Amino acid sequence: MNDTYNWKWFKAGRMTQVRLENGEDIANLAKLDKKYWLAISMPVKGSRFDARMLQFLDSDSDGRIRTEEVLGAIEFLKAKGVKLDELFHPSDADRKALADVLEKQADLAKVEPSKADKAAMADWEAKSKSPEVAICGEATAEADAALAAVEGAIDAFFTPPEDLPLVVTDATDAPLPLFANINPKYQEAFVAFAEKCVKPVLGEKTCLTRLEWKKIKSAFAAYRAHIAAKPVMNSGVKAKLDEEEKILRYKLSFLEFLENYVNMRHLYSKDDLAIFQTGTLRIDAKEMNLCFHVDSEAAHSALAEKSKCCLLYLKLTRPAEKLERLVCAVVTAGTVRGLYAGRNGVFYDREGKDWEAVVTKVVESEVSLKEAFWAPWRKLGEGIASSVKKFLGDRETAAQAKVAEGTQSAQAGGAAMASSVAAIGIGVGMMGAALASIMAAVSSMNWWQILVSIAAVILVVSLPSVILTWFKLRQRDIGAILNASGWAINRPMRFSVRKAREFTKCARDPLFCRCMIVLAIVLAIAAGAFWYACTHCEVCEDCPAPAQAS
Repeated sequence: MNDTYNWKWFKAGRMTQVRLENGEDIANLAKLDKKYWLAISMPVKGSRFDARMLQFLDSDSDGRIRTEEVLGAIEFLKAKGVKLDELFHPSDADRKALADVLEKQADLAKVEPSKADKAAMADWEAKSKSPEVAICGEATAEADAALAAVEGAIDAFFTPPEDLPLVVTDATDAPLPLFANINPKYQEAFVAFAEKCVKPVLGEKTCLTRLEWKKIKSAFAAYRAHIAAKPVMNSGVKAKLDEEEKILRYKLSFLEFLENYVNMRHLYSKDDLAIFQTGTLRIDAKEMNLCFHVDSEAAHSALAEKSKCCLLYLKLTRPAEKLERLVCAVVTAGTVRGLYAGRNGVFYDREGKDWEAVVTKVVESEVSLKEAFWAPWRKLGEGIASSVKKFLGDRETAAQAKVAEGTQSAQAGGAAMASSVAAIGIGVGMMGAALASIMAAVSSMNWWQILVSIAAVILVVSLPSVILTWFKLRQRDIGAILNASGWAINRPMRFSVRKAREFTKCARDPLFCRCMIVLAIVLAIAAGAFWYACTHCEVCEDCPAPAQAS
């Protein structure tokens, strides 16, 4: 720990995390050892937070927010004379000031531009009509959009593998067909690309070589540079308003951001949600709020499996608005027996909108001690049922095979069936004899011996499963899921069983609660009876142990 500042700490998720209690703490964050920052990088996309503020924090516009950019925001506030203690007390005056700034920005288009702005815009519009910029005439903008729709896929097609040798065969640099054998996902986009981009630049083509692809991109380079250089009207006023907006948004929300980046106070708080928690999923009598945005199910699940959590991947839709998205929900309590691919649920985002949710993938893992307790008994029941089913099935199949044989008469088939029934009867008889033996042994026991035996059987069967699951539950790591979502997390982010019940709230089963109470009473009575028997037993003459005074 850095000794140049007296940091205060708190414990959450089995981690020691730094407290942010006043403006001085924020001002000295540059002195905090980076190993104690919980996150050191995060994606702009996928967080349920002030999108405009995240855009301001992403100073290099690369789609990620890093530690240096966070520290840069603190230095910006200092340079603008903002007292950092104000971040802990957002005011209504700042909210009203932000609303006024946004209104002025919206009205900026109505303000008459200066003569210099008008001249710059006229010059830009004149260049827009030049042949090198308007490569496709008036349809250039539409053609550029068609190019952008397939650009990534075509770049990937023409990107040579890293291990490609210096000298290659002609087959290695094969041309790209524009119409034949195209993935249906891109087929419509390729037709538009061939018609609006390839034809004006290269003429009629059925395939595209690497050099021709470079020629098309070069042809649109001037248009793209021209669009990027479009002058901004009233740029001076706009820059001033943008700066005011930036200051006000930082004053209102920067502390909340720090408490989801430097530490994870909001995640481990009972009443708050972290900025990466996208909403609440309701399914299978459960309410889960540990839900993450997902871009690619396959890529995300390959990394998120390392979290040792039970994960649900869901496709969300709002048919009326034709919207689709993917989320990953973490099951941290209850059971997973009722969760499977194809199961329907409802997802509520942070804005309160409801989405139709369909489970597309389940990554199974241990969820709770309750499930671990009953798991051996469930497996035992399934094993017995499977054995009985197999036994009866084998007998029935054998009987049917004998009946079907043409060499045997119908009487022989009946005899075979009768022998099968007799075999089943023998099996049932053996089971009855075993049960009778058990009942005879039980009848010779005292009541406390019966209770102790029942408790011993329960412990022998369930206790190992409960202990192993307890260790596995302690290894669950939210940080691995965040890393799969694009965050750079410094340390494992564990959570307790109590916190797990907050992440996944289950409907209580009154019957189960009663059964557990009865079981606890039985175990307590058995333990008491065993203790009483051991401490008040009169040793008989045949006992090898030395006699004790009563």
